[in-house]
Amino acid sequence: MTETSTVALPPVVRPGAVAWTGDNPFIYLKTDPDGPWSSLSVYFRIAASKYGPGRAAVVVENPYDAAAGGARLVLTDNAELARYLVRDFVAKFLLFRPSPLMDSLEYVDGAAFETVREGDDWTEVATAGERSVTMTWRGLGDAFAVDVPGPESGTGLHEMFAVFRIAGAGEVSVDGGRLPGATIERDFLNGRGQSAGMAISETWVEDQ
Repeated sequence: MTETSTVALPPVVRPGAVAWTGDNPFIYLKTDPDGPWSSLSVYFRIAASKYGPGRAAVVVENPYDAAAGGARLVLTDNAELARYLVRDFVAKFLLFRPSPLMDSLEYVDGAAFETVREGDDWTEVATAGERSVTMTWRGLGDAFAVDVPGPESGTGLHEMFAVFRIAGAGEVSVDGGRLPGATIERDFLNGRGQSAGMAISETWVEDQ
């Protein structure tokens, strides 16, 4: 009689509920490389969440100075999802946490979205009536994958999986006017890169 040995395989299904999955590119600009961020912009293309699918373009100009004015705008096709993403994720991300503006952004629902890709350049356009947001990532680099454990993730409450492509530069326009500033080189994950990039196939899972 021949005995058959069995080897215990690691679990292939991650515990914890999936908060959302989709794409989440970002562009962070400075008018002075040694000064504060002049604008923080993120884009969401959500494939699945507890609020369904949807898209949102979030722009926070002069994020740390409420009196300075500027664009503090969210264009979306799913307002409930957009408010959830800003409240439970964006507002907890490291650069957004000090901002006093996250509870007072202007939300515009019913937006239409368009994606334009030319070589290694990628543009996302959101329009709602006379309002518009255009974000462009230029010179996207090679893709690499990350698995960020809950305590080190942007919320501290979710494990985050994603594929990143860091851009060589980024631009943001609101209502046809380009925001001042440029991307800067900074520490990012285990290396250095400009403060703009694509987070593709990003998934946030409740940490267990």
